[in-house]
Amino acid sequence: MTGVDLISELYGESEATLVYDVHTSLPAIGSQRTAEHFHLTNGRIDTIRLIFDATSWHAVMQAINPS
Repeated sequence: MTGVDLISELYGESEATLVYDVHTSLPAIGSQRTAEHFHLTNGRIDTIRLIFDATSWHAVMQAINPS
């Protein structure tokens, strides 16, 4: 990871969602659009969901660990 650009922040009473681009030094990946959803209970984070399309990572993972 070489950097992150925040695109959007959305907040509710018991949840928040961040949308951002994660920049990598891997030419096959470049930037990865990512969303993170946080759920709160009693003011504390109880769940974090990371959401992204992993398709571009398949070739990278295959190169690291060929089967």
